[in-house]
Amino acid sequence: MMQKVFTLIGAILLTMGVNAQATLKVEPFKIGIGEQKTITLDMDNSGLTDAAAFCCDIYLPEGVEIETDSEGNYNFSISTKDGRSTSPESLIIASAIQSDEAVRVVCFPTDANAFAGVSGAILNISLVASKDLSKGTEEVTIANQEITNTTGLSTVNPDASISDLIAFIRSDANSDGDINITDVAYVLDDINGASTEGFDEDAADANRDGEINITDVSLILDIINSEN
Repeated sequence: MMQKVFTLIGAILLTMGVNAQATLKVEPFKIGIGEQKTITLDMDNSGLTDAAAFCCDIYLPEGVEIETDSEGNYNFSISTKDGRSTSPESLIIASAIQSDEAVRVVCFPTDANAFAGVSGAILNISLVASKDLSKGTEEVTIANQEITNTTGLSTVNPDASISDLIAFIRSDANSDGDINITDVAYVLDDINGASTEGFDEDAADANRDGEINITDVSLILDIINSEN
């Protein structure tokens, strides 16, 4: 058993390319400036059965970082979102900053068992957006991807996966960069069922409860009053 585990770890550290399609990526997402958001790293290993381990480099735009714990360790955790990790307690995650500011993450099982299925979320990534982050669209890149199966075969993906990160200002319902009475009007229009061009549903959810209602209006008014 241990020999099989060591073979698997060695396959991660050494390049043993096979002609099979496998991809690591994150879906496009939005994040509020100055806020925390957890996204998932997804794996499609339909061309490499019994995928059990992976490594990759994560490149984030300036102003967005992976959250760390009190000891400075990056906040990664095994995702059970799509049922791919049947025994998350057996998976080990290691990560470190690289010279080019990428965060390299390596994940492998202690029991040499494979992920369930061939596609879906495998890792949770907790991100923090700085208050100095500018509103707009940036890119998240997943590069230097390698996925290894239970027999020690690896597939190296030469193409990086790139997805959009959209930074927005919480309570800026009309996306003009300011929080003012116009944002209140946009939220009220949405509550009353009206469709207003430029309305940002995520930004309008001022209290981040997943709903847009009169509470959000009150919070936006509080922000406006506090700035006057």
